[in-house]
Amino acid sequence: MASAVAAELVFVVDVSSLTKEGFVGTTTYEGRKIDLEFDDQGAGVFLDSEMASRLKVRKGSRLSIMIEDETNQLVQAAVAGVGKTLRISDPKVYYGVGREGGAIIRIRKA
Repeated sequence: MASAVAAELVFVVDVSSLTKEGFVGTTTYEGRKIDLEFDDQGAGVFLDSEMASRLKVRKGSRLSIMIEDETNQLVQAAVAGVGKTLRISDPKVYYGVGREGGAIIRIRKA
């Protein structure tokens, strides 16, 4: 019996700077350093086009976000936009990552 492996984005995030609305976490993706913005506004997840394609999602698609830190949390959020920015706008993710100064984040299509 064959089984399909779900596409997943994995980020090891370290909080690197504060912004007016939240903070920026530094991580790597496909061997390059990127900045991932976080805020608690609840707008959803903004992905770049390559990441959205990898997950097979578009605006309005549902995502599962696993925050791995001392207390693992699972958050459901919607894709708010696909473009050039990478941002997670969700209170649970924001406080989960911010509280520890970083975390491992796994994003999958719900």
